Amino acid sequence: DRRQERPWRVAVGPHIRHGTATDLRKESRHSLLPAAHRRIIGMGSNGTVPWKDARFGPAVERVRVACSVAAADREDDAMIGMLLDRFKWDHEKVVEMYKKSILRRKELGLKQIKAHILNEKLALEDFPHHTDVGRVIPIFASSSTELPPPTHASPGGVRTAAGPSEADSPGRAREGADPASVIGCYEMRYGQGDQSESAGEKVSPADFTKYMLYVTQWRWIQCEDYARKHGQLGFWSMVHDLSCPQGFFSVWSKARHVINKYMSPVEDACSGLFPPMVQKILIVNVPRMFSPIWSVISYMLPEQHKERIVLLSTSKTTATELSKYMPYEHLPPHVRDGEAATASPPSTPPGGSARRE
Repeated sequence: DRRQERPWRVAVGPHIRHGTATDLRKESRHSLLPAAHRRIIGMGSNGTVPWKDARFGPAVERVRVACSVAAADREDDAMIGMLLDRFKWDHEKVVEMYKKSILRRKELGLKQIKAHILNEKLALEDFPHHTDVGRVIPIFASSSTELPPPTHASPGGVRTAAGPSEADSPGRAREGADPASVIGCYEMRYGQGDQSESAGEKVSPADFTKYMLYVTQWRWIQCEDYARKHGQLGFWSMVHDLSCPQGFFSVWSKARHVINKYMSPVEDACSGLFPPMVQKILIVNVPRMFSPIWSVISYMLPEQHKERIVLLSTSKTTATELSKYMPYEHLPPHVRDGEAATASPPSTPPGGSARRE
């Protein structure tokens, strides 16, 4: 099945490796587990976060006391820290949201899902219904729990931001776009999937929701790892790709089908499970005809959600633009490939032929 040979990218320590699903199955499952969790399993770590920002320790402790968390249970310290960051240190709001998270995770069996991912050392493609979901809507994910290098230059000359400056609080993300605090990218390509009746029969809304619960838990594991390793918060960039070979009306039909049939149940299930992990929501390859539709959609969105959304037309869906919102190594393959395809060829030296190193 050619669909099973689509590219994947998985972070192992500081390295991002590429290959196909067949290659991935040949890898040691243990090597695909984030390094921090390999240590946690081996050493029985209680999840303590070595916060660099001195505000987090006492603020997290206040929430733990208010929620009657056992003294020895430090598993959710990173979660409480991110809730404090996201809700601007509002203690009462954080207590409310954390209690909701505890209840929702218990209702949906997230403890068992997390244990399944860690104990079985599951990679993304090992999650239930991965292949069938990928046929309906192709998905890409990339993550790393290592600190980014001071600067990074892409083959096309794109340079991503360095780590936080001295003026920044080391415990939280800066306002706006901060690629240095982004630890991963998750992309859904609405116009590239097969939404025929035969494909839809293989994955029900319940199957899709179960898969996304695994994905959401997996993404949070990366955030936990990053906080425990570095004492600061790491976030995700979410990419929604609207490119479609059949044109705008087809992608609109496909996106509406996916949202109505699959994403609405996912939103209901995932609501309140974890803190908002996404720094920016990038809607890429946006057709010009989408503008009137967006004006209607955005009118209904809460202001805090609109602030996180970035629309990029096809001409702006480039490595240069997306690197403003995530490290270059996490860019979706079609963006990186597009950059390589449009790169200027080297000039032909006198008396010789063009050669690319």
